[in-house]
Amino acid sequence: MKTAKTLPEEGGSTSRVYEQIRLMAMTYQFRPGERINELELAEQLKVSRTPLREALNRLVSEGFVTVVQGRGFFGRLLDAKEIYDLYEVRVTLEEAIIRLACERATEEELQEFEEFASTRPTKDQGKSLEALQHDEEFHLRIARMTHNAEYVRLLESINRRIHFVRWIDMRRRPALDMKSHMRLAKLLRKRDANACAADANTVIRRRYEEIVEVIRTGIAEIYLSPKEELPGGRSGRQ
Repeated sequence: MKTAKTLPEEGGSTSRVYEQIRLMAMTYQFRPGERINELELAEQLKVSRTPLREALNRLVSEGFVTVVQGRGFFGRLLDAKEIYDLYEVRVTLEEAIIRLACERATEEELQEFEEFASTRPTKDQGKSLEALQHDEEFHLRIARMTHNAEYVRLLESINRRIHFVRWIDMRRRPALDMKSHMRLAKLLRKRDANACAADANTVIRRRYEEIVEVIRTGIAEIYLSPKEELPGGRSGRQ
């Protein structure tokens, strides 16, 4: 009697696989339009095809990868209109978030937030992946001060989908603008909702032409840089 082949240790559930592949997708470890080799990816992650396929289908529904019937899963395209639309949604969302944070944040939360706003990422004068994560955390802390988990979830979702473009954008700019962080923190401390909303709108909004230029730079980064240099660090394909 043949002994059943033992599957590789998966070390977790579909959610673990999902988190790993999502990071690859959001940092374009899967190149735009290229088919994802499921066998190679399953071997790399040491998982069976079932949790891998479940994770990929979930990522399709969230816009991180695409699927073609009968052909499989593909890396998502860098679409300027889609990214611009996400920036537009982010402006509206963060304006609502900051107005609510002005009403609901406790004095202790505002104090802690102002202290966080004064800290600076240590690497590359604020142009590193660390700087981007710092900036994302800055905005998420405002969302948490609304005491509404759905606002936090929505902002996290948008951040993930524009993460790569924001990383490229940050590398093109002189440094992370710490002055704008401190200015917004002080306006929040005063609970000036109108001034906070106007300030956030100015900082986040991008012209379509700027987005297109960042996309062009991003495509060059994807195809010309070794994958180890992309945010995320490891390739999802060989």
